[in-house]
This record gives sequence, structure tokens and C-alpha cells, in this order.
Amino acid sequence: MSFYRMFIAAVAAMSLATAVFANEENANASQQPEATQAVQVADSGRAAEDQVQAKVDLNKATVKQLAKVKGLSMAKARSIVSYRKKHGDFKSLDDLKMVKGFKKMDEKTMKEIQDQLTIG
Repeated sequence: MSFYRMFIAAVAAMSLATAVFANEENANASQQPEATQAVQVADSGRAAEDQVQAKVDLNKATVKQLAKVKGLSMAKARSIVSYRKKHGDFKSLDDLKMVKGFKKMDEKTMKEIQDQLTIG
């Protein structure tokens, strides 16, 4: 029984220590100059923009990379790669309409997907 009591005491001590250190880090962050905080916010905004602006190359991307494009499912990504293997590289983004599953897609959705893709 003493082992379990020691184990419970150790877990409780670790959880309290974690809470104390977390509060100290938050206090230190709030004491930083406002300019430093503004730079940190701006840097995180740039990182988000870089992620959004990074376009996926339709002719080189793997199924997993294509599936990360908003609006493309794993099945559609597989269809793109399969079409590319059978017919060769895409010449333009409009060639995407020839892939199974894209023929009946409405123009707005197709445009949103094409905005995230590029031909390399």
C-alpha cells in the first residue's frame, strides 16, 4: 500500500509544480514590452500567411499533399494522381476538369481549389 501512496503523492506534486511553473511563464509573458509582443504577433501572422500562400504543385504533389488542399478529399487526390500517371502532366489548371469527380463540380468550388494549386 505504501507504494501506491507514494505514487499518488508524486503525481500530485508534479501536477502542482506544473501549474505553478505555467503561471510563472504567463506572468513573465505579460511583463514583456508591448513592442516585443507586437513583433511576436506579426511574426505569427506572417507564418500563417506563408502557409496559406504555399501552393501545391499539381504535377509533382503526392496524394497526401493534394489531400491537404482545402476542398479535396483523399479520393479526389487519388483521382488526380491516377489521371496524371495515365495522361501525363497537367498543362493548365483547367485540365483538372478532365479528372473523374471534377467534371460536375461547380465553378466556385473549382476556383477555390485552383487558387491553392499551381503548375510547376
